[in-house]
Amino acid sequence: MTSSIAIDISPNWIAFALVAAAMGVAVWAYLTRYGALAPRQRGILLAARLVALAGLLIAAFAPVLSIPIGGKARNRLLILVDHSGSMAVRDAAGGKTRRQAADSAAAAIAGALSGRYDVRTAAFGASLGPFARGGVPPAAAIVSGGETALGDAIRAALERNDPDSVAALLVVSDGAVNRGEDPDRALGGAVPAYALWAGAAEDPASVSLAGVDVSPDAVAGRPASVYVRIRQGNRPATEGTVRLLEDGVEKSRARFSLAARGASASLTLPYTPATQGVHFLHVAIDGVSDDPLTANKQRLVAVHARASTRQLAIVASRWDWDLRSLARGATEDTSWSVARYRPTIGSDVATLDGVLISFDDVLKRASAVAVRYDARTLSPDRAATLAKYVERGGGVLLWIEPGGTLPPAGPITKALGVVWRRWADAPGITATVELAPAGRMSEVALLGGDAASASAAWNALPPVAPIVGVEGASGSLGAGAALTPILFGRIDEERVPILLTGRIGAGRVAVLNAAGVYRWGLTAGGLSAGGVEGAFFGGLCRWLESAGNDRPVRIEAPDVSAEGAGVPIRLVSAEGSAGAPGAPGSPPASARVSVRPEGGGVPIEARLVPSGDGTFSGTLDLPPGVHRVQAVLERAGHAVGRDSLRIAVGEGGLEYEGLAAEPGTMERLASGSGGLSAPLTRPASVVERLRRPDSARARLAEIDLFHNPFLFALVIAALAAEWALRKRFHLL
Repeated sequence: MTSSIAIDISPNWIAFALVAAAMGVAVWAYLTRYGALAPRQRGILLAARLVALAGLLIAAFAPVLSIPIGGKARNRLLILVDHSGSMAVRDAAGGKTRRQAADSAAAAIAGALSGRYDVRTAAFGASLGPFARGGVPPAAAIVSGGETALGDAIRAALERNDPDSVAALLVVSDGAVNRGEDPDRALGGAVPAYALWAGAAEDPASVSLAGVDVSPDAVAGRPASVYVRIRQGNRPATEGTVRLLEDGVEKSRARFSLAARGASASLTLPYTPATQGVHFLHVAIDGVSDDPLTANKQRLVAVHARASTRQLAIVASRWDWDLRSLARGATEDTSWSVARYRPTIGSDVATLDGVLISFDDVLKRASAVAVRYDARTLSPDRAATLAKYVERGGGVLLWIEPGGTLPPAGPITKALGVVWRRWADAPGITATVELAPAGRMSEVALLGGDAASASAAWNALPPVAPIVGVEGASGSLGAGAALTPILFGRIDEERVPILLTGRIGAGRVAVLNAAGVYRWGLTAGGLSAGGVEGAFFGGLCRWLESAGNDRPVRIEAPDVSAEGAGVPIRLVSAEGSAGAPGAPGSPPASARVSVRPEGGGVPIEARLVPSGDGTFSGTLDLPPGVHRVQAVLERAGHAVGRDSLRIAVGEGGLEYEGLAAEPGTMERLASGSGGLSAPLTRPASVVERLRRPDSARARLAEIDLFHNPFLFALVIAALAAEWALRKRFHLL
């Protein structure tokens, strides 16, 4: 700590010249103009005048007095102690773990330096725990493991403390950083950093999971692979078993043999996901004896499995050439299959073998649904079930039945918002197909090309027979319609909507108003080639299946998070949706999230923080296990969007892929900030450096002498004394 006192000046040379001139005039006047006064009287008056002018002369230099102020309150030493997973390695002196040695050293150093510094200690892993006075981290900060985010911990420490009060930062760690911000960048030279590194610079005598990878394109019901890398440190030949478990049930296992120190092996474990969706798998090493570590032998991973085939369910009372064309176009993509059903009395449907099945079960199995839009197929019960399916996010093709009866008013008809009218006078009319303005931006109508090529292709296709018309001029729909025409049929000067698409709730709906569509498949090489069937009907099925992409909000979170690291949750609202914050004239939006452990436990409720760009974010501390996360976006007390997903918290990966200490990280952090580093076994040099007087930080107290009231009082007192004396000497 420096003890020097300094005075800084910022002179105003014009004021200085005027005051100096005034002093010269005062000396000249009192020495030459007042001969009647005794020399002693002239000297007293001149002294009073010069004292007043001297005060103004001092003010002209604008002096600022800087006085250093020390003390423990202004010299805080922050000690960050690593409690990450790698600190559980037992390679410290006396058979201690790195964490035990670090805690003991932090307590000893805090005691040794407590007379000079205000010592505050916190533990860190994937995040920074709370600070406590002295050298022992709070019990709440002691975690069982997790990744090492030293840079994030340094930034958090500087943000929680007044930078002017922090004299130095001491980090006690093995230096194995594998998460978050770069430590040097986070420190930014704000304070000198000192470092004590623990552990040996070689892998311990342990066998660990060095990496786990899963098949990127797993398919439900088909074998997939989980790729595991095993590595051992400084130990002799080892044998063991790697097990793959799901929900506690073993799915596969493989033996490994490591012949020498530092050896590694790669294994492939077969796994067949039973259903589509995300599956959380537990990878564990068994059968290794005399190993000091257990946490590095487990890993939780996620496998995303898609359906082996995506199903298009077709519900119709009769099977005609048009429906055959739909089936051919859908199954041209071999990942799609078609399931045919017939309507029955009531709400059920029947397979071609006559087996009754509930319509709701059909919808649950299907990726997309095609239903003949007539009163017989779409009964009131089935219409209500279909409406709920669409509202939840399903995709439906409603194909108007030639010669059928339009369904009565109900949830579906009201949601469509279209008033149909029959062709009573000319049942045999045909229309050529053309691209509607909205079709120029529709993936369904563009047939995999651009607007120009799609327009030419539609114009070249055989004409079709529109089944019904719509109320409105030239095929226009009312303002309340949920659908938009993307294909028109032209009949002389009139346009009739052929294909309409839109959204209802969270789902997608398409309405096809044409018969004879099968002829489109005869235009490019016959039925086997399919013509535009694959491009049109295949594209339509894919568009319907992707209804989930239209949901107004979407949760983003990692599939698997390491225990103790915190789970980042982000809720994204669709651009232009009702949930997007900042809409003119609308109340502010808010987001809340609910997390329910699937294995049982207390649900966690939290509010997410808005980011101003339609997103909300937060970090949740969740216990190990699989969790169902549900988020709701609200405005004015009403939900405008919701989403859910499954995540898991468990054994991390990066922390245990390398367990050797990395002193280089600590040395760079210290040398780049003017500090010092040393092994934890020899901390004396760091402690002595921190004891030096110049290591403590002094706060400079600045006193502005120009605005000092004592200087102002001196000037006034001198002028008043001169006036009083001049009056006494009969000069006034």
